Amino acid sequence: MNITQESTGELTATIKIELIPEDYREQVNKTLKDFQKKSTLRGFRPGKIPMGLIKKMYGKGAIAEEINKVVSESLNNYIKEKNLDILGYPLGSKEKNEEIDFENEENFEFYFDIGLTPEIDLELSDKIKADYYDIKVEDEKIKNYLEDIRKRYGTPVSVEIIEKGDVIKGDIVQLNNEGNILEGGITNSTSLHLDFIKDDKVKNEFIGKKKEDKIRFNPLKATDNVTETASMLGIKKEEAENLDSDFEFTITDILRTEPAKVDKELFQKVYPKDNIEDEKQFRERLREEVNKYYQRESDNFFVHTAIENFVNDTKINLPDDFMKRWLIESDEKLTEETVEKDYDHYAKSLKQQLIINKISKDNNIKVEEKDIRDHLKKSFAAHYMIDSEDEENLKNLDPIIDSVFKNKDEVNKIHDELFDNQLKSLLKSKLKLNKKEVSYDDFIKIVSEYHKNQDNEHK
Repeated sequence: MNITQESTGELTATIKIELIPEDYREQVNKTLKDFQKKSTLRGFRPGKIPMGLIKKMYGKGAIAEEINKVVSESLNNYIKEKNLDILGYPLGSKEKNEEIDFENEENFEFYFDIGLTPEIDLELSDKIKADYYDIKVEDEKIKNYLEDIRKRYGTPVSVEIIEKGDVIKGDIVQLNNEGNILEGGITNSTSLHLDFIKDDKVKNEFIGKKKEDKIRFNPLKATDNVTETASMLGIKKEEAENLDSDFEFTITDILRTEPAKVDKELFQKVYPKDNIEDEKQFRERLREEVNKYYQRESDNFFVHTAIENFVNDTKINLPDDFMKRWLIESDEKLTEETVEKDYDHYAKSLKQQLIINKISKDNNIKVEEKDIRDHLKKSFAAHYMIDSEDEENLKNLDPIIDSVFKNKDEVNKIHDELFDNQLKSLLKSKLKLNKKEVSYDDFIKIVSEYHKNQDNEHK
């Protein structure tokens, strides 16, 4: 076997793999012998079909399969041995690869095009300035948060007259075009949250009504939500999608949430692990929680904008023609027209990832299995209220942690979270932060305006 590499551009190359019979013959013969053992054919005992006949029946396919395996393995090994930092994965060369005759040829040549990762000149330092928003926790937000919690832990009580935010119980029946009950139509005893009604005209029909009153409306038009409509009527989503019919709703009960009292019972429900004595302590605890949420939001925006600025300020060349072809071949739904139209967006996303890869490599950011296990152990220990020094009980968490590792999506999610935390901490420590104190509402406006400008750039 002979493998060579030829540069075809600033960031592209072609890898040539030359095979001779000695490179694949042994594997092919082994495969054919396996076929011989397993094959059955009338007139021959099982496993006794002559090898000549086996080769005639399976030879071409066996050669093709084994050669593909050898080529794939050799290509991957070559890339690793040569420390080639490639983009995407190798693509078979359309220009150089010829049609292969596995039946009559013995020597084979395969060509693969590769795109190479560009060198990026970026060094983190306090010479680089970055905006960081300190979001104030305002008393009004704590007041609103407290009211939301009181409603969440409140008690439903039956009332006489419907107001906004109420839950209405009732019997709903399907009507025909004349407004009469449709024989054999849909009927259901259901409950309806008034906030789920999007049509203000229908919502106002309910406001002020009392038990035994009747309201006629089209559920799908009123909610503008197939899932809500299906749930209300007790039918499948597929049935609700094409439902264009009025229904009559007879009110049987009206439920309103009576907010929970601000007392020790509420404190215990919301923060069972904390010993909160009074409303002042409770509000401070809420403030801590809101502040943590605000900091996460601010951190995420800071990292996003910092990476975005690095992309804009750093020269990053890409093998564009190769990447366009790679995008099309890696996703059968994409067309040349779609890729051409959206390529700037694809390229920008790739540059962002290359910047992150550069930063993580230069600063040794990595997440290993032990990090994920430690994170899970800490989380489960807090959940089950196990002391961090209680090694015996901590060891009992291992089977639970092992079960989490069976869920690859969950493990990847935790991996990304831990990686993002390391990246965030690094950027905050390395860059010169231009801190700006803002309200949460102003922060939301800043983020919205930023994303609006980004979207306009992509149009």
